[in-house]
Order: sequence, then structure tokens, then C-alpha cells
Amino acid sequence: MAAIQAPVAYHLTPEAAWAATAPGEPFRAASLVTEGFVHLTYRMTDLVDVANEFYRDEPGPHLVLTVALRWLDAPWRIDGDERYPHVYGPLSRRAITEVQAIPRDADGTYRPIERPERIAVRDGTDRGPAVR
Repeated sequence: MAAIQAPVAYHLTPEAAWAATAPGEPFRAASLVTEGFVHLTYRMTDLVDVANEFYRDEPGPHLVLTVALRWLDAPWRIDGDERYPHVYGPLSRRAITEVQAIPRDADGTYRPIERPERIAVRDGTDRGPAVR
């Protein structure tokens, strides 16, 4: 396994994609169909950098899923850059420990999450503003 290992990693997703997933069902990111895996990152700063480089022009609110790697049912591994683990299957609900809205500027620029506002946890209960 890679030199950088963390108990959690992060995934950026449109709020609409999260809301379309039935409670208790695994989350299937669009990249699972198009690329065969789900992109994650260990550090929030890397997530924001990637979001601004590739998704700045994508409209609508986005969420950051915090994923406990040890609770995934699907296999994961590092395929190159050690900052970015890939999950080869859907994200198990039990592995998604929190869901946070990521702030954006009017021009679409993502900003770091300074004081995360938890809106759902892995047991499916809402805590704070509801996503659904």
C-alpha cells in the first residue's frame, strides 16, 4: 500500500447526485461508470485544488463526502499519485461518515471548508441542514 495512508479520504459530488441516492443505498459516483472507479483525496486542500481545476464551471451546490476507507466494501488502491486513492466500486453508506456542503464564490470558485457543517452521518440520520 502507499506511503501516505489515512483513515479517511474525501469525495466531491454534486448535491443533486447525493440527493438522488436512496438512504441506505451505496453511493455510485458518475466516474464509476465513466472511468471504473471513484476519485478520492486524503487532504481537503487537494480536494479544493482539484475542484477548482476541473469543476469550477459545473453549476449547482456540491458536497464533500468523508469516507472511512476501512469501512468500504469495495476495494481501493493508489494508482499513481499517492494523494488520490481510487475506489473500485460504490461507496458503502457505512463508510460515509459525514457529508458537508462546500462553499463557493459567485464565479464558481470552491473555498476550503473552514467550519464543517455536518448534514448527514453514516447511520442515515440528518444532523443540521437537510440535504433531501
